[in-house]
Amino acid sequence: MQKSGKIINIEKDKVYIVTTNKEFVTLKRHAVEPVIGEIYIGKEFKPITTWKYILVITCSLLILLLIRQLYVNNRYNYSVIVDMNCSLKMDLNGSNKVTNVEGISSGGYKIKQLLNLKNTSLNQSLRLILDESIKQKYLTKAHADDGFKISIFISGNINKNPINLTEFKDYAETRNFKVLINDNGLAMTN
Repeated sequence: MQKSGKIINIEKDKVYIVTTNKEFVTLKRHAVEPVIGEIYIGKEFKPITTWKYILVITCSLLILLLIRQLYVNNRYNYSVIVDMNCSLKMDLNGSNKVTNVEGISSGGYKIKQLLNLKNTSLNQSLRLILDESIKQKYLTKAHADDGFKISIFISGNINKNPINLTEFKDYAETRNFKVLINDNGLAMTN
């Protein structure tokens, strides 16, 4: 919006004027050289408001967090090999979600075909595999009575992030199975 008035102050890119209505206005400086005390005509100077800076910073932070989450979710973090009289290998990402499943034995290959384990948590995947192993009779009550241990081998956990399998261990215990966990060479039993 064009305004005109008498110049009272000059800065680098701003000219301060008083209009005929005694209104103080800041104008953008243009090609005409301003002189204090003379009349000056120009467009009103609109500073960028604080909320715009806050909005830009907030959006930038959200984008950075989104990029970080995508990086954590899509990079290969570690693998888990499960032996329940059928063997499967699962690759997991930084969010402990299954990204890839391979059947190592014929039983493992069959369970891979029957279950969709992608994007499930490790504990949930292990529960589904245990239930399907019992259903397919890879594990029976006789195995549980003989003290058969479900073996879980965790490898490639470079960050040494603690992997909590307490939920699965408790679930396996309700089915009378013991769980042996080997996390990068560190053996743990329940």
